[in-house]
Amino acid sequence: MLALFLGVPQPAWALADWFGVELSALQTAPTGTAAIEDDGVPGTEFDVENTLGVTDDDTSTQARVWFRWGKRNRLFVDYFNPNNEGEATLSQPLTFNGVTFNAGESVDTSMEMELIQVKYRYHFLNLKVFEFGLGIGFNQVALNMDLTGSTTGTQVLDEKVPFPTIAGGLVIKPLPGLHIRAEADWISISDGDDHADFLDYRAQIEWYFLHFFGVFGGYRSVHCEVDTEDFGRADLTYEGPYAGLGVKF
Repeated sequence: MLALFLGVPQPAWALADWFGVELSALQTAPTGTAAIEDDGVPGTEFDVENTLGVTDDDTSTQARVWFRWGKRNRLFVDYFNPNNEGEATLSQPLTFNGVTFNAGESVDTSMEMELIQVKYRYHFLNLKVFEFGLGIGFNQVALNMDLTGSTTGTQVLDEKVPFPTIAGGLVIKPLPGLHIRAEADWISISDGDDHADFLDYRAQIEWYFLHFFGVFGGYRSVHCEVDTEDFGRADLTYEGPYAGLGVKF
Protein backbone atom coordinates (compact mmCIF):
# COMPACT_ATOMS: atom_id res chain seq x y z
CA MET A 1 0.00 0.00 0.00
CA LEU A 2 2.79 2.43 0.88
CA ALA A 3 4.60 1.59 -2.32
CA LEU A 4 1.45 2.26 -4.32
CA PHE A 5 0.97 5.60 -2.55
CA LEU A 6 4.55 6.68 -3.21
CA GLY A 7 4.15 5.72 -6.83
CA VAL A 8 1.21 8.04 -7.39
CA PRO A 9 2.23 11.47 -8.80
CA GLN A 10 1.68 14.23 -6.23
CA PRO A 11 0.27 17.70 -6.98
CA ALA A 12 2.95 20.22 -7.96
CA TRP A 13 2.12 22.37 -4.94
CA ALA A 14 2.49 19.52 -2.45
CA LEU A 15 6.24 19.99 -2.07
CA ALA A 16 8.06 23.27 -1.54
CA ASP A 17 5.28 25.50 -2.85
CA TRP A 18 2.82 26.30 -0.05
CA PHE A 19 4.82 28.56 2.28
CA GLY A 20 7.86 30.77 1.72
CA VAL A 21 10.04 33.50 3.19
CA GLU A 22 12.00 36.12 1.23
CA LEU A 23 14.58 38.58 2.59
CA SER A 24 16.16 41.27 0.43
CA ALA A 25 17.90 44.65 0.41
CA LEU A 26 16.81 47.58 -1.77
CA GLN A 27 19.12 50.47 -2.63
CA THR A 28 17.11 53.70 -2.56
CA ALA A 29 16.92 57.36 -1.59
CA PRO A 30 13.59 59.22 -1.23
CA THR A 31 12.50 61.85 -3.74
CA GLY A 32 9.57 64.23 -3.54
CA THR A 33 8.10 67.16 -1.65
CA ALA A 34 6.11 67.81 1.50
CA ALA A 35 4.52 70.61 3.54
CA ILE A 36 3.93 69.69 7.18
CA GLU A 37 1.48 71.77 9.24
CA ASP A 38 0.38 71.71 12.87
CA ASP A 39 -2.39 73.40 14.87
CA GLY A 40 -3.53 75.38 11.84
CA VAL A 41 -0.02 76.73 11.10
CA PRO A 42 0.64 76.10 7.38
CA GLY A 43 3.85 74.30 6.50
CA THR A 44 6.42 75.46 3.95
CA GLU A 45 6.72 73.20 0.93
CA PHE A 46 10.17 71.62 0.76
CA ASP A 47 12.02 69.17 -1.43
CA VAL A 48 13.62 66.31 0.50
CA GLU A 49 16.71 66.36 -1.73
CA ASN A 50 17.21 70.01 -2.64
CA THR A 51 15.94 71.62 0.59
CA LEU A 52 16.95 69.10 3.26
CA GLY A 53 19.89 67.40 1.54
CA VAL A 54 18.50 63.87 1.96
CA THR A 55 20.45 62.28 -0.89
CA ASP A 56 22.14 59.26 0.70
CA ASP A 57 21.35 55.86 -0.83
CA ASP A 58 20.13 53.61 1.96
CA THR A 59 20.24 49.82 1.81
CA SER A 60 16.67 49.25 2.96
CA THR A 61 15.24 46.08 4.44
CA GLN A 62 12.52 44.18 2.59
CA ALA A 63 10.83 41.02 3.84
CA ARG A 64 8.00 38.84 2.58
CA VAL A 65 6.14 35.81 3.91
CA TRP A 66 3.77 34.11 1.48
CA PHE A 67 1.20 31.33 1.74
CA ARG A 68 -0.50 29.29 -0.94
CA TRP A 69 -3.45 26.94 -0.56
CA GLY A 70 -5.25 25.12 -3.30
CA LYS A 71 -4.32 26.08 -6.84
CA ARG A 72 -5.55 29.67 -6.85
CA ASN A 73 -5.29 31.28 -3.40
CA ARG A 74 -2.28 33.42 -2.44
CA LEU A 75 -1.62 35.46 0.73
CA PHE A 76 1.37 37.83 1.05
CA VAL A 77 2.68 39.72 4.10
CA ASP A 78 5.26 42.38 3.12
CA TYR A 79 7.50 44.67 5.17
CA PHE A 80 9.56 47.60 3.83
CA ASN A 81 11.60 49.96 6.05
CA PRO A 82 13.87 52.58 4.39
CA ASN A 83 15.91 54.96 6.59
CA ASN A 84 17.66 58.03 5.19
CA GLU A 85 19.55 61.04 6.53
CA GLY A 86 20.65 64.40 5.22
CA GLU A 87 22.12 67.79 6.15
CA ALA A 88 21.61 71.19 4.57
CA THR A 89 21.81 74.93 5.24
CA LEU A 90 18.45 76.58 4.64
CA SER A 91 18.36 79.31 2.01
CA GLN A 92 14.99 80.57 3.29
CA PRO A 93 12.79 80.08 6.38
CA LEU A 94 11.11 76.68 6.67
CA THR A 95 7.97 76.12 8.74
CA PHE A 96 7.72 72.45 9.72
CA ASN A 97 5.16 70.99 12.11
CA GLY A 98 4.20 74.44 13.39
CA VAL A 99 7.79 75.63 14.05
CA THR A 100 9.86 77.90 11.77
CA PHE A 101 13.53 77.13 11.08
CA ASN A 102 15.48 80.27 10.11
CA ALA A 103 17.23 81.05 6.85
CA GLY A 104 20.96 80.27 7.14
CA GLU A 105 20.30 77.62 9.81
CA SER A 106 21.92 74.21 9.50
CA VAL A 107 19.35 71.39 9.66
CA ASP A 108 19.99 67.67 10.12
CA THR A 109 17.19 65.42 8.84
CA SER A 110 16.35 61.83 9.61
CA MET A 111 13.59 60.10 7.61
CA GLU A 112 12.11 56.67 8.23
CA MET A 113 9.24 55.13 6.30
CA GLU A 114 7.66 51.84 7.38
CA LEU A 115 5.26 50.05 5.03
CA ILE A 116 3.34 46.97 6.20
CA GLN A 117 1.13 45.15 3.68
CA VAL A 118 -1.20 42.14 3.87
CA LYS A 119 -2.46 41.09 0.43
CA TYR A 120 -4.76 38.34 -0.83
CA ARG A 121 -4.86 37.39 -4.52
CA TYR A 122 -7.04 34.88 -6.34
CA HIS A 123 -5.26 33.53 -9.41
CA PHE A 124 -7.92 33.20 -12.10
CA LEU A 125 -5.33 31.82 -14.51
CA ASN A 126 -3.03 29.12 -13.19
CA LEU A 127 -1.34 27.48 -16.16
CA LYS A 128 1.89 25.54 -16.38
CA VAL A 129 3.87 28.52 -17.70
CA PHE A 130 1.68 31.50 -16.68
CA GLU A 131 -0.34 32.75 -13.70
CA PHE A 132 -2.46 35.87 -13.23
CA GLY A 133 -4.38 37.01 -10.17
CA LEU A 134 -6.26 39.94 -8.64
CA GLY A 135 -7.19 40.72 -5.07
CA ILE A 136 -7.18 43.23 -2.24
CA GLY A 137 -4.55 44.58 0.12
CA PHE A 138 -4.58 46.15 3.57
CA ASN A 139 -1.69 48.57 4.14
CA GLN A 140 -0.22 50.96 6.68
CA VAL A 141 2.39 53.62 5.97
CA ALA A 142 4.21 55.12 8.97
CA LEU A 143 6.34 58.22 8.32
CA ASN A 144 8.79 59.59 10.86
CA MET A 145 10.69 62.81 10.06
CA ASP A 146 13.11 64.30 12.57
CA LEU A 147 14.46 67.81 11.81
CA THR A 148 17.14 69.22 14.12
CA GLY A 149 18.18 72.84 13.58
CA SER A 150 21.40 74.39 14.83
CA THR A 151 19.43 77.10 16.66
CA THR A 152 15.75 76.08 16.58
CA GLY A 153 16.07 72.60 18.06
CA THR A 154 14.24 69.41 17.10
CA GLN A 155 10.81 68.88 15.59
CA VAL A 156 9.38 65.42 14.92
CA LEU A 157 6.59 64.25 12.62
CA ASP A 158 5.29 60.76 13.45
CA GLU A 159 2.17 59.74 11.54
CA LYS A 160 0.50 56.50 10.40
CA VAL A 161 -1.94 56.20 7.50
CA PRO A 162 -3.90 52.94 6.90
CA PHE A 163 -5.55 52.29 3.53
CA PRO A 164 -6.76 49.49 1.21
CA THR A 165 -5.41 48.70 -2.25
CA ILE A 166 -6.25 46.70 -5.35
CA ALA A 167 -3.59 44.00 -5.78
CA GLY A 168 -2.55 42.36 -9.05
CA GLY A 169 0.19 39.99 -10.07
CA LEU A 170 1.39 37.75 -12.86
CA VAL A 171 4.02 35.02 -13.04
CA ILE A 172 5.80 33.71 -16.15
CA LYS A 173 7.52 30.32 -15.72
CA PRO A 174 9.78 29.68 -18.74
CA LEU A 175 11.77 26.92 -16.99
CA PRO A 176 11.33 24.80 -13.85
CA GLY A 177 12.51 26.90 -10.89
CA LEU A 178 12.93 30.04 -13.02
CA HIS A 179 10.10 32.56 -12.59
CA ILE A 180 9.54 36.13 -13.74
CA ARG A 181 7.10 38.10 -11.57
CA ALA A 182 5.34 41.45 -11.95
CA GLU A 183 3.15 42.89 -9.18
CA ALA A 184 1.28 46.13 -8.54
CA ASP A 185 -0.80 47.55 -5.68
CA TRP A 186 -2.79 50.74 -6.29
CA ILE A 187 -5.41 53.03 -4.75
CA SER A 188 -6.68 56.56 -5.26
CA ILE A 189 -9.14 57.56 -2.56
CA SER A 190 -10.71 60.71 -1.13
CA ASP A 191 -12.61 61.37 2.09
CA GLY A 192 -13.78 64.96 2.40
CA ASP A 193 -10.70 67.18 2.18
CA ASP A 194 -8.34 64.21 2.66
CA HIS A 195 -6.86 62.46 -0.38
CA ALA A 196 -4.37 59.65 -0.92
CA ASP A 197 -2.71 58.11 -3.98
CA PHE A 198 -0.57 55.00 -3.65
CA LEU A 199 1.24 52.87 -6.22
CA ASP A 200 3.65 50.06 -5.42
CA TYR A 201 5.04 47.98 -8.29
CA ARG A 202 7.89 45.55 -8.73
CA ALA A 203 9.39 43.30 -11.39
CA GLN A 204 11.39 40.30 -10.18
CA ILE A 205 13.27 37.34 -11.60
CA GLU A 206 13.91 34.36 -9.32
CA TRP A 207 15.70 31.04 -9.57
CA TYR A 208 15.01 28.24 -7.10
CA PHE A 209 17.89 25.96 -8.07
CA LEU A 210 17.58 23.68 -4.99
CA HIS A 211 13.78 23.51 -5.24
CA PHE A 212 13.39 24.94 -1.74
CA PHE A 213 16.19 27.56 -1.84
CA GLY A 214 16.64 30.37 -4.36
CA VAL A 215 18.00 33.78 -5.25
CA PHE A 216 16.14 36.68 -6.80
CA GLY A 217 16.57 40.27 -7.96
CA GLY A 218 14.40 43.02 -9.32
CA TYR A 219 13.30 46.63 -9.29
CA ARG A 220 10.68 48.21 -7.03
CA SER A 221 8.97 51.61 -6.84
CA VAL A 222 6.78 52.81 -3.97
CA HIS A 223 4.94 56.11 -4.48
CA CYS A 224 2.76 57.59 -1.75
CA GLU A 225 0.94 60.93 -1.94
CA VAL A 226 -1.13 62.03 1.05
CA ASP A 227 -2.98 65.32 1.58
CA THR A 228 -4.75 65.47 4.94
CA GLU A 229 -5.96 68.02 7.46
CA ASP A 230 -4.17 66.07 10.19
CA PHE A 231 -0.60 66.96 9.22
CA GLY A 232 -0.50 68.50 5.73
CA ARG A 233 0.85 67.04 2.51
CA ALA A 234 3.57 64.58 1.51
CA ASP A 235 4.42 63.27 -1.96
CA LEU A 236 7.27 60.75 -1.70
CA THR A 237 8.78 58.04 -3.89
CA TYR A 238 11.19 55.26 -2.96
CA GLU A 239 12.57 53.18 -5.81
CA GLY A 240 15.60 51.16 -6.79
CA PRO A 241 17.06 47.71 -7.50
CA TYR A 242 17.01 44.91 -4.95
CA ALA A 243 18.38 41.40 -4.46
CA GLY A 244 17.80 38.68 -1.91
CA LEU A 245 17.38 35.07 -0.87
CA GLY A 246 14.28 32.93 -0.55
CA VAL A 247 13.24 29.60 0.94
CA LYS A 248 10.00 27.69 0.45
CA PHE A 249 8.51 24.59 2.02
